[in-house]
Amino acid sequence: MPQETPPKTRWHQLLGKLLEEWLTPVGITVQTDVPVTSEPTKADILLLRNSAKHWNAAQKARLPDGIRESHASYILIEFKYSESVNKDAFLQTLSYDTLYRRTQRLKPMQLQSFIVSAKTCQQETLDTFGYVQSDHQGVYHSDNPLLRDVGLILLNELSEAAHNAPIKCFASQKAEQQKAFRSINQNLKKLPVGMERLIR
Repeated sequence: MPQETPPKTRWHQLLGKLLEEWLTPVGITVQTDVPVTSEPTKADILLLRNSAKHWNAAQKARLPDGIRESHASYILIEFKYSESVNKDAFLQTLSYDTLYRRTQRLKPMQLQSFIVSAKTCQQETLDTFGYVQSDHQGVYHSDNPLLRDVGLILLNELSEAAHNAPIKCFASQKAEQQKAFRSINQNLKKLPVGMERLIR
């Protein structure tokens, strides 16, 4: 009798639920499986939405490096948990960015997209697509005109700052995950109850 394949883990939904518990109390809307066109097609992406023009201090205290510096009110996150970052990932993110912006009638400055990768990128990939590290560990920006507005966040490289801990729980390297969980455990009393349950 053939073995049944286990159901595919929907990593972006787990990340989305954790971010929803973490960010909703400070007025940031989190959605998963966001429709990117007027048709019913949904993408495996997360959407963070700020109803104000700028992140306030409480929101910045919970957003990870890279995103907290963005001036956009809408943040699309293409989460790569088991897949590597490659040409297809960049093309997919660009298409989601374009389609979502058009269907929502957003100006270019209102939306910024990020690829968040659990795995560390190869230097060759970074060089090929013009990505260089920003002022923050693990946050990369491209000088390629097509990718200039697509940020890249590598979870294994993000700093140990408390605001990075929730998203770093999804890093591929066990040592980085453990640092994130240690940071979160030190702040458990400050966490929303639903998020505490998810972490445990």
